[in-house]
This record gives sequence, structure tokens and C-alpha cells, in this order.
Amino acid sequence: MKVLSVVGAFQQGGAENVLMDLVLGLREHQHRVVHFSAANALEAHPPFLSALKQAGIRCDDVHWSTLREEHGRRDLFGDYRPDLVLFHWWGQHPWQRWVRVEHHLPLKRRPAFVCVLHHHGIAPPGGYDRYVAVASSQLKELQHVGPDRVRVIPNGVDLRRFRRPRPARSGSNMVVGRISSLRHGKIPGDWVQTAADFRLPKSKFVIAGGGDLEPVLRANVQALGLEEKFSMPGYVHRPQLPAMLASFDVFCYVTSFLTECHPLALLEAQAAGLPIVAEPRGGIAEIVIHGVNGLLADSNEKVCGYLHQMRRKPELVVRLAEGARKTAARFSLEKQLNAYRALFLDLERERYRGHRRKSERRNCA
Repeated sequence: MKVLSVVGAFQQGGAENVLMDLVLGLREHQHRVVHFSAANALEAHPPFLSALKQAGIRCDDVHWSTLREEHGRRDLFGDYRPDLVLFHWWGQHPWQRWVRVEHHLPLKRRPAFVCVLHHHGIAPPGGYDRYVAVASSQLKELQHVGPDRVRVIPNGVDLRRFRRPRPARSGSNMVVGRISSLRHGKIPGDWVQTAADFRLPKSKFVIAGGGDLEPVLRANVQALGLEEKFSMPGYVHRPQLPAMLASFDVFCYVTSFLTECHPLALLEAQAAGLPIVAEPRGGIAEIVIHGVNGLLADSNEKVCGYLHQMRRKPELVVRLAEGARKTAARFSLEKQLNAYRALFLDLERERYRGHRRKSERRNCA
């Protein structure tokens, strides 16, 4: 099957990592990738481009109107005719004319269109053959779609990349870390002050990642004289992620105004055997089970209390760490890939049934 994967911008992020995992993991299919990074005044993530090139997968950075207009698609694709188009959707759909124009055609004469939802709180556009929600909490946004056209396929994590968790260290600093994009919505701009006010004894906070708020957070650390209490190592490339997580004791994930769907950061933390302290918002509650693999807090005061509890009780950290690793197995990359294989097979069967019905009608005539 020829699979075309489309994403608005090819930066480092959850949607883009999912795209890469599918393209590089489902090698039984022929893949091609299209993104609109330059049109959005953004730079594509060089490691992604390098990995696709090494795998022999073509990747085009085009203006979104290229997919919207028939002549643009013809110039871009030439003789290439995708059987399946995966739109990794982040809330905008300038290519919708392509879906709308061709959706009335029989499946045997056009690609199957699949919308993978990486956004929370916005109902996706109509006209797709299938919709993939990465978390059950997104299903309310798909109430207008027949249940036979909806699949819930959680994000997945490659468990082989992560070492077994280390024992809790009661005699030294407890490292409370997070790795995420440091941009508005993903992390509170006053997180340094908030975490400092927790007055967590014998502990250190690590805030890893890059983004617009990184210089703001660094300035706050310096202004408050907290260089010994806070570390900001910057952007962490995916190959270095397991080693960084192995240096943490607890993963603390507090967001600002964004509601997460199914954050890969939490799956990777669990795969590394880290207990998680997070908010029960969006799809997070489908990953973090209170008292089993982490603790869910609906206020900063509760986040503070749970971190103090972990500092006092290393045995709690050990128990939750064991639960985290077990839970990560539920979200393995192989399970995610197999779920997409089943989706692709379902659409292939529909296409075959369409061809067979046409053949039967021709024979009867």
C-alpha cells in the first residue's frame, strides 16, 4: 500500500514523533511525507529529515495550497497515487478541498482519507473515511461521526530504548524532572517560582526542553538565585532521552492552558520506570493511574504535597516506579503499529470489496 503522511509543520513534537514511528515502523508499506513547515515560517526538524532520507523515504516541504488544488497535487505527485492519506491533524485543514472533492468518489478510485487527531477540544472536519483518536477523552469531539469510522489508537513507546529503573536514593537529592516543549500552554511561565515555593528538601528540579519560554525560565532561575536548585539542560534529542530520564527520580508534568491528548512524554517517563505527578486533564488520566504508577493532582498545592510525600517515603517512589513500567507495556510501540496495521487492512478490504462489486456487475451485464 502507498501511504502518504501529511503534517502541518515538521518540528519536534508529539504528532511528528507519531508520524515518524509509523513511517519507520510500518516498512511493509511504501511511504511518502508532505509537510508545510516553510509556509508556516518554521524550520523542519533536521533529525527527522535525516532519518527519512536514510530510510529512502521522500519528504516534501510545500505550500498547503499544493494539496488543495488538483494541479498542485498533479505537479507534486506525478505518477504517484497514494492508496491512503494520513492527515496528522492539529486543528487546521487547508487541504480540506481535496478531501471534500474526492470523498464522493468510490474508494476504489481515490485514496482512503484518515484523520489522526492530535488536538483536544476541537471537532475535526467531516468527509474522512476514518478518524483516529489517540485518547478516549477525544471521543466526545467525534459524536457526529459513526462509531464504525472511529478508532482509538493510543500513542506508543519503544520499551527497548529504556533501561530498568534505578533504586530510589534516600540519602541524596531527589531529582524531580520534566522533558517537554517549553512554550506557552505547555508549561506555566511562573513554574520556577511555583516549584521553588514548594520548599522541597534535599531535591533538585530539572526542566529540559526548548521553546519560547526557555529563556524566560532561565532568567527566572538566575533572578531568584536558584542555580543550585534548578537545572535547565536545554533541548534533548530523542536518542539522548533515555539517559536523561534515567537521571530523574520523579517526573512532574504540570501544564498551563493546553489540554493534552496522550502525551508521549508521560509514556516515555513510564517506560523509564518513573512515577509521575501530573494533572488529571484530557488524556493524562488514561496514562497516569492514581496510586498505581503516579499521583494525580488538581492544584499546585496537591502537587507540592505529593512531592513532599515522595521525598519522605522512598518506598512509595519504588512502588509507583514498578507500576509505571508495567503500565508502559500497555502502550508499547508494537501495539500501536499493529493497531494501524489493522486499520490499513480494514480500508484495503473495503477497496477490494468495491473492485469485486464492480467486477460482478460487469459480469452480470
